[in-house]
Formats: sequence, structure tokens, C-alpha cells
Amino acid sequence: MSISQNLPRIVQSIKASCPVCNSTKEIDIPLEIISESKHLTTVSIAKGMICEHHFQIFIDKNFAIRGYQKVDFQVIDMKPQKSNMTLEEIYQEFWEFIDDDNSTFSSFISKDNRR
Repeated sequence: MSISQNLPRIVQSIKASCPVCNSTKEIDIPLEIISESKHLTTVSIAKGMICEHHFQIFIDKNFAIRGYQKVDFQVIDMKPQKSNMTLEEIYQEFWEFIDDDNSTFSSFISKDNRR
């Protein structure tokens, strides 16, 4: 860990308003983010931070908000999750969609009175 990681981050508070519902809240922006930018800095405000909307604000070098933009769609990482269901539970839930000759579920198919 470097020494700079132990130092508190210097921030500037700004009052941000949602462009959809006009909810307002003060948020802290790190000075280093603005100082490293050449022009405007885009800050994404996540749902729940100020209100139920996701939006972006554009901040200039003087920490003045120059504009807002509503986010129409947010991509969420939809990684497949491993099921904790047993094979029997999967079969019972989806039996009508499983082919009669499916080898994975053959033991369940042979005992199923619904077929």
C-alpha cells in the first residue's frame, strides 16, 4: 500500500438534480477527477444515489454542472448463475419441455405417469 492510498481524498460537494424527477442531493466529486480532465467530466449517477433514476451529469473545471442526460438503458452483467436445483427438481419443474428420449432425465421419464 502506498502512502497516497492512506491520505483522505479531497472532494468538492456539488448539488445534483435528477433531470427526470428534479430530486436534489449534494454529492462529493474528487478534485483529482476534475483536474485530470481536459474539458467536461461525465459523472454517472446510479439509481438510488439521488432518486430512482439513472442519469449523467457533465461538470466543468470549475465544478459547475453544465448539463444532465437521462440514461435510457443500463446494461447489467447477466452472467449465468449455477442452479442449486437437483435433477429431479429440474425435471419436475420442466417435464413437459423435456423430450421423451432425453438421456439425462431417462430415469425420471420412465417413472412419470404423466407421459
